[in-house]
Amino acid sequence: MRACLMALFLILLPVLPAEASCELSSARIDNVLLKVGDGERRVLERDPDRVVQLENDRGGAAGIRYDFYLRDKTVQVYVAAGRISRICHLND
Repeated sequence: MRACLMALFLILLPVLPAEASCELSSARIDNVLLKVGDGERRVLERDPDRVVQLENDRGGAAGIRYDFYLRDKTVQVYVAAGRISRICHLND
């Protein structure tokens, strides 16, 4: 029985999602601290690796997500109305 449970765990391990934390109010990119409420310009000065246009349910623009690929994690910075609204860290 233990062997079956261990085998099931090992099979499902790669399927588990990456651990994400979106409860954060700041992130350090290079040597600059980005905080919720800062302007979009501070994000653009850091030269993001990826830019994603966010849409609402009807297809209208809802904001922009900037992704920064750092060692062992990805930092996602969400911007709405010209201000940082949310910061998420995804462990790779």
